[in-house]
This record gives sequence, structure tokens and C-alpha cells, in this order.
Amino acid sequence: MNKFTKYRLAGELETTVSGKLLYLLLLDIVDGDGNIIIPQRRISEALGISKGTVSRNFRRLYNCGYIDIVPQYHDDGGRAANKIIVLD
Repeated sequence: MNKFTKYRLAGELETTVSGKLLYLLLLDIVDGDGNIIIPQRRISEALGISKGTVSRNFRRLYNCGYIDIVPQYHDDGGRAANKIIVLD
């Protein structure tokens, strides 16, 4: 992907401005398989938006089919950061 393709993709998303910003961040930190495991708190701090805003925008991106969200758990059954999969 050239350096402007991701901005064009984000510009075409049918979501809020903060959702587009979140999507751009995901594109920057995604691994080679399209996966990301990062706590919402860290995203919130990095973007300077509330955790609730991050959560709402994850739901919007998920509902529009731009990402998939896979719950993750620790060995003791406690919740871990979700795995985010950026879809093509």
C-alpha cells in the first residue's frame, strides 16, 4: 500500500472523524497478518480521546465490516485486550 492509499481508504469510511483516526492508527500498527492486540486504554491515550469514544468507534468499524473483534482471555480466564483484525 503506498503512503496515500490508507488516507484514501480512511476518507471513504462511513464513520465519524474519530473513527477514521482510529482506523488510520490501526493501519499503522497492524502486523503482517492484519492482527492487532492493544488495550483500548493505550489507544485512548495515544489519540487523546476517551476510552468510551474508542469503544464506540470500534463497534462502528465492526458493524460496517472494516474490522473484526476477537475476545482474548488470560490462562486464568480473565479478560485480555481484544484481538482486532483489519479486514480488506
